[in-house]
Amino acid sequence: MQVIFQITSSDRRMQQSMLGQLNNLLQYFHQKEVRISVEVAVHGEAFNLLLQQDNPLAGKVEDLHNRSVQWLICENTLRSNDLQHTNLLPFTSTVPAAIGHLVERQLQGWAYIRC
Repeated sequence: MQVIFQITSSDRRMQQSMLGQLNNLLQYFHQKEVRISVEVAVHGEAFNLLLQQDNPLAGKVEDLHNRSVQWLICENTLRSNDLQHTNLLPFTSTVPAAIGHLVERQLQGWAYIRC
């Protein structure tokens, strides 16, 4: 099972909701003893979800990372917001263009969830 989430909103309630959905998804497949790969493509205004500073959700993001969720941020988003990788949580990876990565994952058969 492979699932990719997309989030573009800076709204903390929407981000909190997505974190809850990720937790529920991991728990669901854990109970079924099914292995699952999960990525979250963060772009647009959602970059605040992966910032090290002033991020009340950082602990929950890290917890999900420790449960094998891969956090990806768009390099275009970094450039357009004058951010460096050092501004991000240390386990964050980058992709050149999140929108392109999402298309590739869907063509590879990954389930797609937009938050």
